[in-house]
Amino acid sequence: MAKRKACKVCHTMTTKSHCPACKSTNLSESFSGLVLIFDPEHSMIAQKLNITKDGEYALQVR
Repeated sequence: MAKRKACKVCHTMTTKSHCPACKSTNLSESFSGLVLIFDPEHSMIAQKLNITKDGEYALQVR
């Protein structure tokens, strides 16, 4: 199983060498918290975190 990484720019989770959302290569294996967003338009959590696309996000990235 591939290591999961979080993008330091947009907090999107990935197993690739670059972020699929913002194309950044600034990734970290050190993150805490995880949130899954299915419907960002109606999610209060997505609105608080400024998330506009559905997906898997880290709450904090080091």
